[in-house]
Amino acid sequence: MTEFGLTPEDVTLEKLKAWLRAHPEEGRALMRRNRSFIFFRVADELRAGEGPIGGAGVPLRPGRALAIDRNLWSYGLPFFVAADVAQEVEPSARIARLTIAQDTGSAILGPARGDLFFGAGEEMGRRAGSLRHAARFVVLLPREGRG
Repeated sequence: MTEFGLTPEDVTLEKLKAWLRAHPEEGRALMRRNRSFIFFRVADELRAGEGPIGGAGVPLRPGRALAIDRNLWSYGLPFFVAADVAQEVEPSARIARLTIAQDTGSAILGPARGDLFFGAGEEMGRRAGSLRHAARFVVLLPREGRG
């Protein structure tokens, strides 16, 4: 993004949206280059309060659904996620919770990549857009040979 006047440290969801609105031509060129830019549709069939449908075919639960690399992990696996985060992301400045692999994304590649679903709406979008901290996560796998 430095060619567009923003450094990775400066980018938040709000700043990115503002930049895209102020630079529509450059924004379209950037989105064409970004393979992880995804288009969504409004899902009128969902009840109020239900999250979007993830790759596993179930509604995503805010704060508990994790997107993973499907080439490595299966949907339904439990992952423990721990991260220190910015105060604007979580009031406690710490996330430590059990999550379930329920989604995937084109930018989530490799064994140590994941994306925590915060929820829908402007506030949750702001929180998710502010999260850029490294996290530790552990996949909980059953032991082989145990019944």
